[in-house]
Amino acid sequence: MGRARRRSPQYAHGGRGVRNLEEEIIEAAIESFRTAEWLGEDCQSDEPAEWEENAQRRQSDARSENDADEKPGDIGAAAAEKEDDFELGAFMKEGHFEKRKDGQSAKKVGVGWKYLTVQGVGSTVTFVRTLPDAIIGTFGPDLYKILSRFIPALKASRNSQTRTLINDFSGVVKDGEMMLVLGRPESGCSTFLKAIANDRGSYASVDGEVSYGGISTEEQGKKFRGEVNYNEEDDVHFASLNVWQTLYFALLNKTKKKERHDIPIILEALPKIFGISHTKYTPVGDAFVRGISGGERKRVSITETLATKSTVVCWDNSTRGLDASTALDCAKSLRIMTDISNRTTFVTLYQPGEGIYELMDKVMVIDRGRCIFQGPANEARKYFFDLGFSAPERQTTADFLTAVTDLGERQFRGGYERSAPKTLGDLEAAFRQSENYKRVLREIGEYEEDLKRSDYVDAREFKGAVQEGKSKRVSKKSPYTVSFVHQVLACTRREFWLTWGDKTTLVTKFFIIISNGLIVGSLFYDESLDTSGAFSRGGACFFSILFLGWLQLSELMKAVSGRAIVKRHHDYAFYRPSAVVLARVLQDFPLLLAQVVPFVLIIYFMTELDVSASKFFIYLLFVYTNTICITLLYRMFASLPPTIDDAVRFSGLALNLLIVYTGYVIPKPQLLSQYIWFGWLYYINPISYAFEGVVSNEFSDRVMDCSPSQLVPQGPGVASAYQGCSLTGAQPNSQTVPEVDYLATSFNYSRSNLWRNWAVVISFAVLYLLVTVWATETFSFTSAGGGALIFKKSKRSKKAVKQAPADEEKVVSGETAGSGMSGETTAEQEEKGLEQISRSESIFTWQNVEYTVPYQGGERKLLNKVNGYAKPGLMVALVGASGAGKTTLLNTLSQRQKTGVVSGDMLVDGKPLDADFQRGTGFCEQMDLHDGTATIREALEFSAILCQDRNVPQQEKIDYVDKIIDLLELQDNQDALVSSLGVEQKKRLTIGVSLRLSPLSSSSWTSQHLDLIRTQPTPSSVLTQQFDMILALNPGGNTFYFGPVGENGKDVIKYFADRGVECPPSKNVAEFILETAAKPMKRKDGKKINWNEEWANSSHNKEMLQEIERIKSERSGKTSEKKQIATEFAAPVWLQTTMLTKRVFTQYWRDSSYLYGKLFVAVIVGIFNGFTFYKLGNTIGDMQNRMFTAFLILLIPPTIVNAVVPKFYSNMELWQARELPSRIYGWVAFTTAQVVAEVPIAIVSSVLYWLLWYYPTGLPTDSSTTGYVFLMTMLFYLSSRRGANGSAPSPPASPSSPTCCPSSSSCSRSSTASCAPTPSSPPSGDTETAQIDAPPGQTCSSYAGSFLYSSPGYLLNPDATSGCMYCSYSSGDDYLATLNIKAGDKWRDFGIFLAFCCSNWALVYFFIWSVSIKGWSFGFGVVGRAVGKGFRVVKGKGKKEGEGEA
Repeated sequence: MGRARRRSPQYAHGGRGVRNLEEEIIEAAIESFRTAEWLGEDCQSDEPAEWEENAQRRQSDARSENDADEKPGDIGAAAAEKEDDFELGAFMKEGHFEKRKDGQSAKKVGVGWKYLTVQGVGSTVTFVRTLPDAIIGTFGPDLYKILSRFIPALKASRNSQTRTLINDFSGVVKDGEMMLVLGRPESGCSTFLKAIANDRGSYASVDGEVSYGGISTEEQGKKFRGEVNYNEEDDVHFASLNVWQTLYFALLNKTKKKERHDIPIILEALPKIFGISHTKYTPVGDAFVRGISGGERKRVSITETLATKSTVVCWDNSTRGLDASTALDCAKSLRIMTDISNRTTFVTLYQPGEGIYELMDKVMVIDRGRCIFQGPANEARKYFFDLGFSAPERQTTADFLTAVTDLGERQFRGGYERSAPKTLGDLEAAFRQSENYKRVLREIGEYEEDLKRSDYVDAREFKGAVQEGKSKRVSKKSPYTVSFVHQVLACTRREFWLTWGDKTTLVTKFFIIISNGLIVGSLFYDESLDTSGAFSRGGACFFSILFLGWLQLSELMKAVSGRAIVKRHHDYAFYRPSAVVLARVLQDFPLLLAQVVPFVLIIYFMTELDVSASKFFIYLLFVYTNTICITLLYRMFASLPPTIDDAVRFSGLALNLLIVYTGYVIPKPQLLSQYIWFGWLYYINPISYAFEGVVSNEFSDRVMDCSPSQLVPQGPGVASAYQGCSLTGAQPNSQTVPEVDYLATSFNYSRSNLWRNWAVVISFAVLYLLVTVWATETFSFTSAGGGALIFKKSKRSKKAVKQAPADEEKVVSGETAGSGMSGETTAEQEEKGLEQISRSESIFTWQNVEYTVPYQGGERKLLNKVNGYAKPGLMVALVGASGAGKTTLLNTLSQRQKTGVVSGDMLVDGKPLDADFQRGTGFCEQMDLHDGTATIREALEFSAILCQDRNVPQQEKIDYVDKIIDLLELQDNQDALVSSLGVEQKKRLTIGVSLRLSPLSSSSWTSQHLDLIRTQPTPSSVLTQQFDMILALNPGGNTFYFGPVGENGKDVIKYFADRGVECPPSKNVAEFILETAAKPMKRKDGKKINWNEEWANSSHNKEMLQEIERIKSERSGKTSEKKQIATEFAAPVWLQTTMLTKRVFTQYWRDSSYLYGKLFVAVIVGIFNGFTFYKLGNTIGDMQNRMFTAFLILLIPPTIVNAVVPKFYSNMELWQARELPSRIYGWVAFTTAQVVAEVPIAIVSSVLYWLLWYYPTGLPTDSSTTGYVFLMTMLFYLSSRRGANGSAPSPPASPSSPTCCPSSSSCSRSSTASCAPTPSSPPSGDTETAQIDAPPGQTCSSYAGSFLYSSPGYLLNPDATSGCMYCSYSSGDDYLATLNIKAGDKWRDFGIFLAFCCSNWALVYFFIWSVSIKGWSFGFGVVGRAVGKGFRVVKGKGKKEGEGEA
């Protein structure tokens, strides 16, 4: 373990060892993120579909390089051997990662810390914020929080409760050293690493001193932030970027221009180091986007962090999701990099193997925020042994050290049961009094003396090397490597990659633009050029400037969802957050132009606007500029609030107000002179200036002939010289109307303001951009460190909150304060609890199971004749390397495969699987998928009530849940919300949900502790000993061992020893199996061992097959007890529906921002609508305003839709991922719950909106009219929510659904008429009348008498002889006639609208059933594949250019 051995680059890196890369690629594309691995990682993979073309090409190349008769395993081995040829040590010495001097890195600093204490924000527990809390918070607390964000002085630091997360740590790690930090989940390991990495923003305070070779944390944070990095546990990347793009982008931001020739070299080397070269052009993916496997994604995270070329790196569980062999290879690579580059490395791992532990120089053991050991790694075991602890045989050192902190796992040596330290305080005190702690203090003192004696030479060289690695234009005080301009350009390139990678949204948006352009253009098609088309042409212009900006609401989700990645890249000093803001703007220029041009071409020529080149391009310019401006407005709102709900709420509200106060719905003169409440909003509305520019451009230099229907008077004997036009702006006795006069009179618009208006729109765009830049640089929405548990409000939880300590380290899950319970007592209680858990007598067997998927025009076998069984009382561990098919096998056995062909026999008691098999199969997801707003108890009760047989009394089901809670030690936290739980607690809940079946259940094999199959990617020795049997798979789904484990693994060891491979005495058995299968082994005669063939020809395999046949014959021959007919779902549909509806209601109630947002929009829009049209009169203008005030309710659905669709979609994802495959509830219950849960909030919102809008406007107050309008308002609210629900499941069902919704609403706006009642005899003002002169000797009434008799209007001055003023309408019905509306048809219209609402509800059920259950695509699949082929053709042509660039 000496340093001399460590520093020699003797480890020629082996990639991942010899493994079948071809099979791993397939596994990366087919294993669903809905996996069954209980422990470990987020190894999400993809369902079988069209594989990434580049990955296919690379696999084909691999095939061509091998002989035709080679087996698939040999192909993968050959590919791996090519990566084995890569010499990491030699590569590192070439200096691609840092400047080297005298054979060492010039960038080397150690890390020292003294008295380090970290305080977390808030108490350990709090109550959930419900809707009433949100409403009350509006009137004070929330406002204070908002203001305190902008004014830090307002923050009250006194009396704020904090928690100790790390308590008084001291130590030092020198350059070239690696420290392993061990501890149970939530013990403080991540907090310590973050504190070392100077990532302190999420904590209340960090006290003590941390020094980087003499550089303070303040200086490091300002000048060298990217040189000290923290690699988080979760792998968060842009899912649509491929691996090459992800790494290239990182290197582009960390390499100055003169050294960019190194980028292709590093870009080729990093994937080789970690064995992911084959994934070069495969999307990274995430839980919901197809991409590489979870293990490969973890390695991408590692390589991205290494691309930062940092000096100090803190790795937080960086081997999660990797099998033991791959994890060891990665650790060896980090060891070599640390040695050769003189890096300082901190690593925290859960269950690391002995090989990884031996690579470490130092180790720290943390228990609930207290350090109980720190020192050389090779002395830790002896230290705890001397204290009185003992380790079971074959237990790794890391597992032993961690077990010391676990009451249920630690063991004591004989005679030390009473004297050994047991409590946390005793363990900490023992360390503080030990020689190890004194040595730590001496080492700190010696290190500080060495720094002073050398006059901090390493720090000076470090600073010089960092500055030398920067571009010339980068300041010495800047932590960034490249200039801000290059940061923006790099981010711009990435934005184009992201847009191109999400082709579904891109194609959908263009489809909506073109289709809506055609639809709306057809509405205005062949519009008259005389006065009858004046207002409608203004409407076409109004729609033109609004629609594309409206469609950009989808930018909100994109802007908010990428915050975590931008924050990490900012910490890595890749770029300033504002660079992303500017990059998106640069991308907008060509992308929005490509969207605007087809839309403008369609609208402009279909609506027959003035065909003039200058007018067309001015029109195009204004639409383009306004779209950019509105897009920037949305991004501004996305940068200010903390959540997407807030961003949607304020963006939707802002758009509604911008539309109302444009000056078109309410003409500008009327808006500014009469509506003093909110008329001033016109001046701060960019759309108003854009609309004036577009309309004045269109109406300039044109004269409209008066429409015959608008000539006054008409009829026989009327002289044309004494006729006028009823259009506003017409001169007396004139039959033509200059459009300039029409604009000036109606809107007070002038074309002379054209370029001023364009400049104002640009100014607003710049303002929004500057605010967004400021907000992204100022605000960080990362969650506070050491998150508190959130409880629902109940007597039990209130009692728990009162008893909760301020220091979270005083009490941990499963241990009560002051408890002296021994491990033996705990074990006895667990054994008693297990006895109460339901048992199963059924035996599950599988024989010759194969799974084949379509691949490259042929087929690909992923499971190859897998055999095995699971008996009651036996636990089977499923082990294998990454890509071996573990998750594929579990998905296949549990009947969860959706594509491909499954063959083989899967039987329960020798009989075919019943319809209730899936619901009787407890399938623990690899990812802990739950409803985050439910409590632990609620989640367990929901699962138990719906999954246990319907003949089991409900009280018995509840009692069963009590047993599960006790067994999993979740009593104290049973009322805590799932979203606030830690990793360990969520995993316990996932296990508890799978233990949902009662003793009366008839088919419950994997749901019981007594009969279980479980994957183990990185198993520990203690964990392996808990299993009875092991099923080991090699890549390709080939079995190479299935049999008993034996005491301390003796049976497994004997099997391999009989074939010439001995297991070292201290070796973990599970790791031994994985490493043996992963690396080539030879017999004593030199012949290579094929472990797949060894197993197939072994006596063990024959005995296993005989046992399966015996089970089938014996069990099938027995007559089982007569049971009820098997049903797919245990609970009836009504119980499913009521339980799920209750859960959804609770979810909405506890997700306060969701319901609050709806009420907020209803109240604010109601107030603005009501008081904008305050006390309407009876003029013609007021008639139009009555119509518009009713029409403006159509502005609400976009905000509702953009809030409802994400919520609906997230619930549907949970249902499809876990609850439907587990057959907890069906599609009828899901759809009904989503529909019914929206009804109450829709009714309340409609009442609030109606009250705040209807009465202030002065609309009729008679009961008939009032009741009718209220019914229509409420029905419209209900309809808008149903429309939102219907758009989510309809094809294509994707997160781009909110993009589709504006199309339906825009069509409604164009075709829906107002139902607002109007009074009779509306008087007209002077500007609203047609003025004519009567012929000499006649009065106005005698001249126009015959015309008045047949026309709806009347004369204001019938006795006058000149200046006759004619009003077009004498009653409200006359005005309605111009809209083709009859007041008598209102109940017919109500019935039609109700029918539309009912059809919307029916469509929700239809689309859920057809898309989610039946898998129909309605032709979108064919279209998508055709478009995809087109994209791949283009992509293929540009691939060579991309490879050359790389």
